[in-house]
Amino acid sequence: MILGICALVLMPAQAQQTEREREQQFTYYWYAARQAKENGQYDRALMLLLQCEQLNPDDALTKETIGLLYYGTGRRRQAQEYIAKAFNLDPGERWQTYYNLLDLLPPNDDQGKAEQQLNVLERAAEANPKNPEIYENMVSLYSGFKNWKRAFECLDKIEELRGKDPRCALVRYRLYRYLNKDKKALKAVEDYLKVDPANPELLKLQIVLLSEHKASVKKLRPLYDRLLTLTPNDPSVLNNYAWMLAENKTDLDFAETLVLRALNADSENPIFIDTYAWILYQKGKRDMARYFIRQAMQLTSPSSPAMKEIQKHYKIIYK
Repeated sequence: MILGICALVLMPAQAQQTEREREQQFTYYWYAARQAKENGQYDRALMLLLQCEQLNPDDALTKETIGLLYYGTGRRRQAQEYIAKAFNLDPGERWQTYYNLLDLLPPNDDQGKAEQQLNVLERAAEANPKNPEIYENMVSLYSGFKNWKRAFECLDKIEELRGKDPRCALVRYRLYRYLNKDKKALKAVEDYLKVDPANPELLKLQIVLLSEHKASVKKLRPLYDRLLTLTPNDPSVLNNYAWMLAENKTDLDFAETLVLRALNADSENPIFIDTYAWILYQKGKRDMARYFIRQAMQLTSPSSPAMKEIQKHYKIIYK
């Protein structure tokens, strides 16, 4: 009876010792595998990692690393199998490797691949709902499937996690433009600019939209002034500001100063030269305008989208 009691007392201690030994073995094999991989001994690294898997079959990182080794040595079927196992064990953390792998593996059916990737992301979001990177990838896929409602919901989720995000504002702008909802595109940009008025890319988009919808000089000029403060040497901004003034026959001397600064940065840009010629024409300097509009024509490819506008100015200036 006494012996039985001793045996019961000793058994948990022996089991605990065995577990410690397994952990020690796992650590030894893991670091040995890493060393083998660094030395280019990929088969040895793989063998050691398979030993780790036997010691701890529920370790997702081990399975993912085995999968990556299989992929690196050209065994793609085994790679996908192990990376899928890793993802199933820990979808919240191991999603990215599986998501990227699907891009590299057959089938070549893009629709089917995108559906698989979306399934991976939806499971990852369920397991780790506070990772904004998951939702960023989901926006792209939902947009590809034209599921606009879910795409915008993902953008909302990103901003819930990060606060106002310039990338979200840019994506919202592009999606609304694609959907021909310019008012909503403008609102997306203006909402973000209230948070960060010094974002030049979004300020440019605001100006583009307002210009397309024939906003007044009074409304556009303060925006251009702010943009010019942020990007004082951007030749496109200088040219566009000059063009806006010229089209509205406003402050032509300042417009000329702006376009000359643009030409100083890029003297053979036919669009800038066209703007300069148009300003000269508006100022009554016809001979100089003709000289520069000819130069713009000579520098423009016949297939260029700019050619039609330059030809129109050429006809007016020479009329």
